Amino acid sequence: YLPLQEILSIQNQRVKAIVKHAYETVPYYSEVMDGAGLTPGDFQTADDLARLPVLTGDQLASAPERFLSRSFKAGRGVRLNTTGTTGRMKYVFYDPNALFLTLAHGHRQRMVLAHFVGRTSGFRQISVVHPETVETLLMDFFRSHAWIPQKVDLKRAVISVLDTFEENIAQINSFKPDVIVGYGSYVGAIFRRAWESGISTHRPKAVLYGGDRMPDQNRSLIENKLGVPVLSSYQAVEALHLAYQCERREGFHISLDQVAARVVDEKGNTLGPGGTGEIVISNLTNRATVLLNYKLGDIVALGDSPCPCGRTLPTLEVIEGRTSDLISLPDGRMTLSGSALLGLQSVPGVVQVQLIQEDLKRFSLYAVCAAKTEWERARRELDSAMRSSLGDDICAEINRVDAIPPEPGGKVKGFISRCVQ
Repeated sequence: YLPLQEILSIQNQRVKAIVKHAYETVPYYSEVMDGAGLTPGDFQTADDLARLPVLTGDQLASAPERFLSRSFKAGRGVRLNTTGTTGRMKYVFYDPNALFLTLAHGHRQRMVLAHFVGRTSGFRQISVVHPETVETLLMDFFRSHAWIPQKVDLKRAVISVLDTFEENIAQINSFKPDVIVGYGSYVGAIFRRAWESGISTHRPKAVLYGGDRMPDQNRSLIENKLGVPVLSSYQAVEALHLAYQCERREGFHISLDQVAARVVDEKGNTLGPGGTGEIVISNLTNRATVLLNYKLGDIVALGDSPCPCGRTLPTLEVIEGRTSDLISLPDGRMTLSGSALLGLQSVPGVVQVQLIQEDLKRFSLYAVCAAKTEWERARRELDSAMRSSLGDDICAEINRVDAIPPEPGGKVKGFISRCVQ
């Protein structure tokens, strides 16, 4: 709620500090800046970061050591892994100071949850995670490096995406959380499975998801049929807490004191509020792996007006998806996979789907259904939905499965492209 100019002043101080640190200790930036005739003094505001070349995930994956500060001491922080939009494993090291700043920034989301829960501490929260993901590594770090007074902490429990829906529903019913946190695709599928199967499920006071998209049908089910408010956060391994939703649950407030963010078009030109393009971020707090002017691969639009909640942090109004979510069609068109998945997830009895594009015309679809679902009817409706969104000239193989295995990072991808053009 600080005046925006005060927040921008904090941001600019951190811009100057991180650029100086990068130039002095990170091989990539010293080489790039020297080659372009730039010095740390040329970077006074977040806008100046655009003077650096845009950095991609492929560059980070190919040579992670070039972005690691020589001042970072192994063993003092955490190494986080992600494949992101590139499909290639990337390693991002975090120093302890950055992790504790991230913990502090996360309290902004906690204050929003308090609006729905009725208190800021002591409530019950269950996290749906993969045993070897970022969330688990961060929880382990804070357990061993932090002491949080019990009166301000939460009562926590963890369930695994590797367990069955029924096992997770039973654990939710036993723990009775006030808040459920997890991947949007999986958390939504838990409630869809319970609803379609007629299983009585504990209703929390709020659901918070991130990491991937929650299908609109599942969000509508949770909010409108179960009466549970659903919030989302915008996170990435490269910058952790990027943005969060407030009580209005519309735009995502950007943590400008932690990251600098801009939106660019396909030519790399910076877009103003309302313009849709790819987000480029700079992590202003992490002094281990330093990422400045880094293209995440997400398609977003900046908000064009202040949020009525009164917070001064600007917003991202739209998070369309990732560049890897684009489906190439035989007629040369491109479409976001979300539009195709929307119709598939609307088929009665369908709990979860995964669409794989094998080549321009050939698709494989895997569907998890409620136990009593008539498969032949569901299969026909899934086939019809695919052709409605992708065209009649596609070849579709549709399979019923008991579960869709998560990726190594814990996400269940709704769409995977194997199409090489």
